[in-house]
Amino acid sequence: MSEIQKFDEYKSQITHILTTMFDYLSLEGTFTVEERGQKIGVKIASEDAGRIIGRKGQTLDSLQLILNRILFKQDEECPHVMLDIDGYANGERDRHSNGEEGSSRGDRQRRPRREHGGASHASSEQLEQQARDAAMEVKRWGEPVKLPEMNARDRRIIHVTLKDDPEVTTESIGEGAMKKVVVSLAQKETAADVQ
Repeated sequence: MSEIQKFDEYKSQITHILTTMFDYLSLEGTFTVEERGQKIGVKIASEDAGRIIGRKGQTLDSLQLILNRILFKQDEECPHVMLDIDGYANGERDRHSNGEEGSSRGDRQRRPRREHGGASHASSEQLEQQARDAAMEVKRWGEPVKLPEMNARDRRIIHVTLKDDPEVTTESIGEGAMKKVVVSLAQKETAADVQ
């Protein structure tokens, strides 16, 4: 199967899954699926943007997590899918003054997004650098490093960035959608372990 055919198949699956999810949630929306390097981006257009985004983006993060789990279960080689609505994922959120999300509420949610220093609103490049820095610190001092709480998308970036480093391991800890990633030294096998 060619790359174009494979992408068309993913596009069809993604659209079908999102349409079904939106039907169950009584939401209306249209989806534009496009390739973004090694990932797939989905732009959502909807009058229900505030409900789809949810408080501090938690609903959008949850929809993205569920979608990726469904796709991965069907095909382990499926690229990661990133959901965006009205530029929210890129921090361009400026059009949510109608519907359930009034302009003052939109301003209140936008402000922490810009000021927050934690990893949960960092770019992929920042998260990858944070993962590499944590790994370097662990290797240097031998003590585990706990990263700040972050959503599933951000945790995945940390795990993927360090998965090929044989000297460290990563583990998510905590309850709920926001968890911490702990970067630790990998356990080395001794001659006694092998026998």
